[in-house]
Amino acid sequence: MRIAAVVGQVIAVPLVAVPAVAVLGMLLPQVPYLGLATAFAPWYLGWLIVAALAGGLLAGALWWRLRARLAAAVALTAVAAVAGASVILGAMTTAVQRAGAQVDLPALLTVGSVQPVPPDAEEVYTAFDGESLSLSIFRPASSGSPAPVLVFVHGGGWVAGDRTAHSDDLRWFADRGWLTISVGYTLSSSTRHLWDVTHSQIGCALAWVGQNAHRYGGDAERLSLTGDSAGGNLAVNAAYLRADNRLQSSCGGRIPEVDAVSALYPAVNPEAMYANDYPVTGPRARAMVTAYTGGSPQQYPQRYRSIASATHISAAAPPTLVLLPQADHLVPAADTVAFVEQARAAGVRTQLVSVPFADHVFDARPGSIGKQAYRQLTDRWLREHGQAP
Repeated sequence: MRIAAVVGQVIAVPLVAVPAVAVLGMLLPQVPYLGLATAFAPWYLGWLIVAALAGGLLAGALWWRLRARLAAAVALTAVAAVAGASVILGAMTTAVQRAGAQVDLPALLTVGSVQPVPPDAEEVYTAFDGESLSLSIFRPASSGSPAPVLVFVHGGGWVAGDRTAHSDDLRWFADRGWLTISVGYTLSSSTRHLWDVTHSQIGCALAWVGQNAHRYGGDAERLSLTGDSAGGNLAVNAAYLRADNRLQSSCGGRIPEVDAVSALYPAVNPEAMYANDYPVTGPRARAMVTAYTGGSPQQYPQRYRSIASATHISAAAPPTLVLLPQADHLVPAADTVAFVEQARAAGVRTQLVSVPFADHVFDARPGSIGKQAYRQLTDRWLREHGQAP
C-alpha cells in the first residue's frame, strides 16, 4: 500500500504542479519570468484543466484512503488550479465571443502542432541584392466569379520568419473563397537595416497582385491585407500609405487600393518595443528593432517615426481590425491600444479585440482560442467591409 501511495503521489504532483504554476503565471503576467507562462499556457489551456483534474482526483483518492498530508495539499492545489484556469478560459472566451467569434471548446484539446501547408503556386515578384523575392499563392474555392484577394505579411520582428508562416490559415481562407497570397520580403540583420526598403517591397508585391491576381481567379480591386506582429505593422503601414497615395513600389506598377486590414498583435510602435524592459523578451524586442532601424530612437528618431503606424493614420485609411493579447510581453499592449484610439479619433473605422491573459503568438497552436479568434474575426471583418467571396 505504501509503495502504491508513493507512486500515486509521484504521478499526481506534476499533473497538478505544472497547471498550477502556469495558471499563476497567467494571473500574474507582470511578475518576471513567472509571467512568461502566458507565452505558452493559453495554447494548452484545455489540457491544463484536464491534467489538474486528473491529478486532483488521484490525490483526493489517496487522501481519502490514507489521509496523507501531501495528497491533501496536492488535491487543494488542483482545485485552485482548475478554478483559476476556468476563470481564465471564461474571460478569454467571453472576450472573443463578444467580438463575434464562436469558440469551439472541444477544439482546445486538439493534439499536434501547426504544420506548413504547401501553396498551390509560387511566383517571384522582384529581387533585392541578388535575392529573389517570392509569393506563395493559395487558390480560392471555385465560385464561378473572381474572388477577393487577401494578402498576408509575415511577422518575425523584421529579422526572421518567412512566407510559409500562417499557411494553414491562408488555406483556411482560400477554402472559404479568398485568393490568399503570402509575401516574402528581405529581412534585416545586424549589418543590413532595411527600414527604408521593406515598405516599398510590400508595395511591389501589391503591384504584382494588381497585375496578376486574375491569373489565379482573384479580383485585385477587392483587396485586403493581414499580418502578424512585425507583419501586422507592415500590413497596416502599407494599407495606410496606399490610402494617401504615398506607398511606393520598388518595381513600379500600379498598387491597388486596400479595402480592409486585419492585424494580429501588430508591432505598431517600434519605439515602445525598443523600450521594453521585461526580462527575456525586452532584450529580444530591442535587438529586432535595432536590426531593422540601425540604432536607437535617440539616434534615429526620423527612422522610428517613418515605421511607426500612427505616423500614417489619416481619415482615408481602410477599416482596421486589431487583435490584441493583453499580456503581450514582446509588443507592449498599451501602445497598440493608443494606436487604435488615434485611428478612431482620425475617423478610421476600427475594431479592437482585446483578449485577457493572452500573449504574443497566442494563436500558434491548432484549435487554440487565438487561432479560432483570428480566423473567425478576420473572416467576419472582411465580409462586413465588402470582401465577401
